[in-house]
Amino acid sequence: MYLIDNQPTIDFSSYVDLDNLLKLKPYLDYAVVKSSSIVTPTRYYHHQFLDQKYQGINDVYNIPVDFEFYQELKDTDQLASWLRYNQDLIHGQQSVQIRCALNWNTKHINSEVFDTKNIQYWQCFFDWIDGQNIFNEYGRVVVFLNEPGVETPIHRDSPDPTRRDEFIWVSLGNRKKMFVYDAEKNIKYYVDTPIGLFDATNYHGAEAGELASWSLRVDGIFSKEFLDKTGLYNHFRL
Repeated sequence: MYLIDNQPTIDFSSYVDLDNLLKLKPYLDYAVVKSSSIVTPTRYYHHQFLDQKYQGINDVYNIPVDFEFYQELKDTDQLASWLRYNQDLIHGQQSVQIRCALNWNTKHINSEVFDTKNIQYWQCFFDWIDGQNIFNEYGRVVVFLNEPGVETPIHRDSPDPTRRDEFIWVSLGNRKKMFVYDAEKNIKYYVDTPIGLFDATNYHGAEAGELASWSLRVDGIFSKEFLDKTGLYNHFRL
């Protein structure tokens, strides 16, 4: 597996204003609830899964079907929800898009994303993140929802070991059982922090929990100040 600073997961808690982030949790829970009027299954390709027995939604998403409602579902971003009922698919948790990427490969660039109408509920979070100087710029912002008993399938974002996505992963409340998975050693390394990072080219997922949980990912370009402070400048810039 691929490490960051010789570690499977990185804890950013001591480098940010964690106390005020934790105070925001009730407001972020509110934002999740209001944003969840537009919730969709997470779209994977089957080659991302550790277990490739089933397809991901992206494998069949753009295959036209001969029904009069097809275009209406696609226009309202409900096609993925419909496909899971009539195709043998794996999607695990559902997602809420706050800022949506035009292209997956450029999801970290501000000019390559667009705001969804959900962004209106997240101003307090953006005010907090802008005050931390974590990023020079940031792009995609997505929330992953895990209802009780729903796991996130073990998957990787890319098989390219040279890809080094710069992002923060936020999960408040100690409910989400997120882990990075070493497939060779069959070991799970739990992401045991309210705000952190891991190498998403590694397999990762989340165990099914007893209680509802959410996590949030912000993709961007880390600032030099933040990389220097965390000791990660050499990992991401050299």
